[in-house]
Amino acid sequence: MSDTAAAPASDERIKQTSALRKALIRPELGGICGTVIVFALFAIFAGDSGMFSSQGVLNWSVVSAQFMIIAVGACLLMIAGEFDLSVGSMIGFAGMMIAIFSITLGWPVWQAILITFVLCLAIGALNGVIVVRTGLPSFIVTLAFLFILRGFTIYLPQLIERKTIIGGIDKAAEGDWLAAVFGGKILTGLFAWLGEAGLISVFERGNRAGQPVVDGIPMLIVWALALVAFGHFVLTRTKFGNWIFASGGDAQAARYVG
Repeated sequence: MSDTAAAPASDERIKQTSALRKALIRPELGGICGTVIVFALFAIFAGDSGMFSSQGVLNWSVVSAQFMIIAVGACLLMIAGEFDLSVGSMIGFAGMMIAIFSITLGWPVWQAILITFVLCLAIGALNGVIVVRTGLPSFIVTLAFLFILRGFTIYLPQLIERKTIIGGIDKAAEGDWLAAVFGGKILTGLFAWLGEAGLISVFERGNRAGQPVVDGIPMLIVWALALVAFGHFVLTRTKFGNWIFASGGDAQAARYVG
């Protein structure tokens, strides 16, 4: 009798798939390839425009971070088989409410942010309740709220201030702890040291002469990365994530299995 047991034969009924083919059929590969192609094209045709300088990278990273934050919530909804058309109007409405609370009413900015956050959560919950209770498509319900929120964004400042734009929020947010959490920067000391060491670009003239062109990483980017990681964890490591996938695949079957 042999000391080593014979390896079990592979089941001929199971189709053998190479590792390369498994990688090619993954949906993530399409996004990665698209990103590589886009960056390669920009590097070829606009490489000398400053896009890949420290200031250029910071500029498009901040813009991308805004879309990343929006995409996390939109992705969860789309996987669940729903859609929210009121996202853009909600952003404008939230900004206007923060301005009204902090500038017009004179509240502290941190308080204005928290109240606006709760208000927006309530509006989002109302969207969900209407969709679930009435059975109307989320497309229709959120389309209605798109126009409602857009109307309030225009009407409220006209009603209160007799104008459509309320300025001064930047000045009001100076020194506010919660505004810094969402709109501040981190690693400012590190970037100042890198500038002094000549490792990154610094301003050569003007009031900011000697200071680094990029003086820190905006919290917007930090929040975007944190929310992406959180969304990935929810979808892949929690029961709630399984419910999202199940609802998007077959909502009725998901109800039957609990």
